[in-house]
Amino acid sequence: MARGVQNRLIIGIMLVFVGALLFLRNSDMFDFMIPDFLFQWQFFFILFGLLFFFLAKNKTVGSVFVGIGLFNLYPELWPLIFVAVGAYIIFGINRKKQSSDTSNISDYDMDKNVVEQISIFGGGTKFVNSNSFKGGNIISIFGGSEVNLTGSTLAEGDSVLDTISVFGGCTIIVPKDWNVIIDVFPLFGGFGDKRTRDPNLVYDQNKTLLIKGIALFGGGEVKTLF
Repeated sequence: MARGVQNRLIIGIMLVFVGALLFLRNSDMFDFMIPDFLFQWQFFFILFGLLFFFLAKNKTVGSVFVGIGLFNLYPELWPLIFVAVGAYIIFGINRKKQSSDTSNISDYDMDKNVVEQISIFGGGTKFVNSNSFKGGNIISIFGGSEVNLTGSTLAEGDSVLDTISVFGGCTIIVPKDWNVIIDVFPLFGGFGDKRTRDPNLVYDQNKTLLIKGIALFGGGEVKTLF
């Protein structure tokens, strides 16, 4: 099953689950009690956190959402924040060490071909200059992101750019000769293609930018400057 179809299936199942819970709570058709915590905002933070964690390549946002939900449901768990941060630091050091031992590519060379843009309760603009752009992640939660790729060249094959917009949005600026395919699932949101089309322009079909992700009460757009 294609990744985009699988993501839609998971999101659809979760929406059916949430809708069924709300219906059962408001209906007198069934004679059993549904726990109150299932209707608290913390539970929905955990639910959508798990969604982001399993659907996005970048696990940070999903982990943060799950953590916020858990720590508000169970305040006694707050000391685990120190455990999580410490473990992240330890394993982060080990990953960097292994990477430097097994690869001749510097961190700068690796990073410049992949974009990682995270905006939470704020905004940011990033200019990417790469001779072999391979995609990355753009996460906008209650904020906005702008990523300018006009100084980059696509890598051969399919380059996947994952986007997550939750009560926020992102703008992706691409060169007008790029072959771009948008596969973003809008859920109470939208993602538009605002590029200026040139009928005389020939697109390189061997290089494609696949923009995937979800727009949840948020949105985004792809556009060109000229």
